[in-house]
Amino acid sequence: MLLRITFLFFTSLFLVSCKPFEEIKVKGVEKFYINKINTEKIDAELQLNIHNPNSSGFTIYPSAFDITFSGIRLGTAKLDKKVKINGQSEQVYTFVLSSKLSQINPLDVLQLINLKNAGKIEINGQLKAGKFLIKKTIPINYSEKVNLWPKL
Repeated sequence: MLLRITFLFFTSLFLVSCKPFEEIKVKGVEKFYINKINTEKIDAELQLNIHNPNSSGFTIYPSAFDITFSGIRLGTAKLDKKVKINGQSEQVYTFVLSSKLSQINPLDVLQLINLKNAGKIEINGQLKAGKFLIKKTIPINYSEKVNLWPKL
């Protein structure tokens, strides 16, 4: 009897989990901050609005994206902690960018300092997401014209 109940439980769990997975989407860049530029590094924050069209939630695992702003490659933005995303939700998540100036052309740094408040941001990378033992890598290629926000 216990074996039969266990079999029915796992069979129903398997059938429920066979729904097709819709990929999550980056809906937009909420804000892009450059916190600090000094002689050693650039520190910035990127707030992305991420939409989950699936009815079930999952976890975003530490992921990284290459960031380019107005044609200047700034480095890699990272999500350091895993984040739980609820089903059928849309939320803003913060990614931290820390890049050494030795990896950036000095003329690009001067151009970045002299930029006005708007520019085109390009985000390329892979978002690692999953639930239980199932993990998937979702490619993210996004670009948008955004304002460069001052950090208050």
